[in-house]
Amino acid sequence: MSKIKAKSPTTGRLLRIGLGVFLLALFGYAMIPGVFFSQASVGRVNADLVTLRAPIDGQISFGEAKIGARVTRGQTLAVLRDPPERDVRLANLQAQGAALTERIGGLEQQIAALEPILQRLGGDSRNFRTAVINSLIAQVAEAEARVRQAEANARLLDVQFKRIEPLAEKGYASRADFDRRRAEADVAQADLAAQRKTLDRLRQEREAADRGIYLTDSYNNAPYSQQRRDEVELQRLGLANRKTELDAERAQVERQIEAEQRRRQQAGEASITAPVDGVLWRQLESEGATINSSAPLLQIADCSRIFFEVLRDRRTDETLSIGDSANVEFERNGQMVSHKARLVGMRGDQDGDRREFAISSTGTADQLRWIFAVDFASGARAGNPQTVVMQPEACPIGRVGRLHLSDGFTDRMIRKAGSLLGSL
Repeated sequence: MSKIKAKSPTTGRLLRIGLGVFLLALFGYAMIPGVFFSQASVGRVNADLVTLRAPIDGQISFGEAKIGARVTRGQTLAVLRDPPERDVRLANLQAQGAALTERIGGLEQQIAALEPILQRLGGDSRNFRTAVINSLIAQVAEAEARVRQAEANARLLDVQFKRIEPLAEKGYASRADFDRRRAEADVAQADLAAQRKTLDRLRQEREAADRGIYLTDSYNNAPYSQQRRDEVELQRLGLANRKTELDAERAQVERQIEAEQRRRQQAGEASITAPVDGVLWRQLESEGATINSSAPLLQIADCSRIFFEVLRDRRTDETLSIGDSANVEFERNGQMVSHKARLVGMRGDQDGDRREFAISSTGTADQLRWIFAVDFASGARAGNPQTVVMQPEACPIGRVGRLHLSDGFTDRMIRKAGSLLGSL
């Protein structure tokens, strides 16, 4: 009968030690997986969205920048113009100005039509006045002659009366001759006074005629032409005064139109410019559409606020804290490029984060979106940190990569072995 060989104490001890190490490793992997393996998750680059809104009502005209194009701060992306037909006040002022111009033109035509009438009547009046003045000159001369004759006759009769007066007192002349001589002298004086009065009247008429005023009704032709000319002249003056009033009113309306046009130019046109450097992400209105004030027009992905977003299970990430370091790897030209990252926040359904993001996150209610700030300016080839490469994209929104929260022991050993094998 063969003997059963007993196990060596050393072998049993080794088995127990191996089993203990295995159980410890299994427990560590289950409870603290980062000790042995790095925690890697797939995520993508996201960015804050900046929404550009209409500052005024108007019609939109977009610029040459297309969706997905890079834009710079201050670049004009669209122009908003208030349609002229919507500016009722300006249209009313322009219509009022046009109506005034038309009325002024009509008055100018009426005034121009009166000019030849005034010239004709003025010629008739001047001709008549010349004839009247000449007639009055002749009448004055004739009256002056009659006055001189009356003066001579009055002197003669006065002398004769004075001669007969002493003779009648002495009885050498009859009383009848005396009375006759006295009557003749009195008549001569009365006639002289009448002739002088007539001369004064004619002189006054001549002076008035020189001024275009006729003092008697004996010149029946003159009043018609002159009065007709006066009537036409009054009509012309009335039209001219009305035209002056309308000219002043039109000048005021033109000033109002200029002020309204300046106001419309300032408030009726607005340029929509990019407030940040970024990517033109979304156009929210169509070309030529009529927009109300404050309506959203464009969205720009802000390249100064990009981040790496990862969907994580909150049950396994309770140990994460703001400021924790990580690495983010992207594939470029067939090789993985690693960038340093830092946890800066999180967002989720229960957090009430109302910011707009370029790429909408997906996930269930029990998942958080971890947000990592990544140094995209430069990176290192994964597995060989000494080799530095430049990031090819300045604003890599949408790029997919892998996030490594920690560098586990197993990963370090695998990369070390790979490095040694690569050097052989």
